[in-house]
Amino acid sequence: MRRLISVASLLALLTGCAVGPNYKRPAVPAPPQFRADPAPQPTPQSLGEAKWFDVFQDETLRGLIREALQANYDVLIAAQRVVSAEGQYSATRSALWPQLNAVGEVGRNGVKSPIQTWVSGFGAATWEIDLFGKARRATEAARADMLAAKEDQAGIVQLLVSQVAMAYFDLREYDAELVYVTDSVKTRTGSLRLVSARLQGGVANKLEADQAESLVASAMATQAQLEKAIQQTENLINFLLGKPPGPVARGKTIQEQPQPPEVPAGLPSALLDRRPDIRFAEQQLIAANARVGVAKAQFFPSINLTAAGGYQSADLLGIIKRSGFAYNLGATVDVPIFDAGRRAGNYKTAKAENQALLINYKKAINNAFRDTSDSLIGYQKAKEYRVNQEQFARTLRDQSHMADIRYRGGVSSYLEVLDTERQRLSAEQVLAQAQRDELTSLVQLYKALGGGWQP
Repeated sequence: MRRLISVASLLALLTGCAVGPNYKRPAVPAPPQFRADPAPQPTPQSLGEAKWFDVFQDETLRGLIREALQANYDVLIAAQRVVSAEGQYSATRSALWPQLNAVGEVGRNGVKSPIQTWVSGFGAATWEIDLFGKARRATEAARADMLAAKEDQAGIVQLLVSQVAMAYFDLREYDAELVYVTDSVKTRTGSLRLVSARLQGGVANKLEADQAESLVASAMATQAQLEKAIQQTENLINFLLGKPPGPVARGKTIQEQPQPPEVPAGLPSALLDRRPDIRFAEQQLIAANARVGVAKAQFFPSINLTAAGGYQSADLLGIIKRSGFAYNLGATVDVPIFDAGRRAGNYKTAKAENQALLINYKKAINNAFRDTSDSLIGYQKAKEYRVNQEQFARTLRDQSHMADIRYRGGVSSYLEVLDTERQRLSAEQVLAQAQRDELTSLVQLYKALGGGWQP
């Protein structure tokens, strides 16, 4: 046994060589700064480094996100995939160590005079000496798969935070529109009563009464559409939270939602370490790179050591007294000679998969640059649009108010009231949508910069 251990130790010293390429992060040139970055000089600070509960200042929204992170179906599935990958890594890594089994056996043999034998002991130990790094490369690949599963989980968390936030902002925008439309229904109903009274008094005509009635019907139709959108959005939020359909709590209105005074984009090169999708693609590349080594190691001989020992006796008492000790030592060398192209085919496949994932990694990085640039542009333009829409809505509020005063004073026709009221309500609705779009653009930018997944 000591001789076997000595030989094994000597062979273990020879296992420092692992065939196949060692992983090195590919050089992917990053632009000096993002296109549409408002900062004249990029700084290391980035909105993507902020925690989601610092970005979203509505406490109700924070509570919804916390619930989703605890109970969302996709997050729970991703967590189990991480556990599965951890188990696979542990199972693969076990090949680096000897395998030892304990056995106990009793048997009878012979025809005329059967002989009964009893066997007990520590059983058989097997160990494949990892001379060319096959087990180490396989372990390296399994570890990268495990880390890729964790990055995939982070990406799912990031997506979930974004989905809950955007759905919540949609809900608050529909709420704001519903307030405008409900108020408009009340105003238009009052105008209809006024026009009807003027019609009975001979001051108004039937056309004006029909126009006033159509205005009320139009607002009520819009009200029904908004109520449908509100309930469906509530159902979506509850689904993201892993809950059955039902109402959703409200916090700040769409107009009250705070936004950060500055939105720094940071350095483009930092995306490589911050975005989960890029890190996921890199771990996939690391695993594929290691599997090239596994496939290459198949071309080289493998050495398996075996050892067995224990006690054997013709009666049970001999086993108990530990008499009849026996052992067996052995080594097997497997030298590949001819396999009809199986090893060569596996090696070719591994190299092709490695190259494909290298291209995919570069694609993920360039997609991140594009995504961030698009999000920066989208956030800036959404903010500009919201500012202009606010001015436009204020103007139409004044026009609608003046038109109503002029009509009540008999200075203008009801057609002027009709047109200005339609324009005012439309402007109020568009303003609420612009406020929502600015917030969702901020969420998209935050996600593009790699934020939202941190626990």
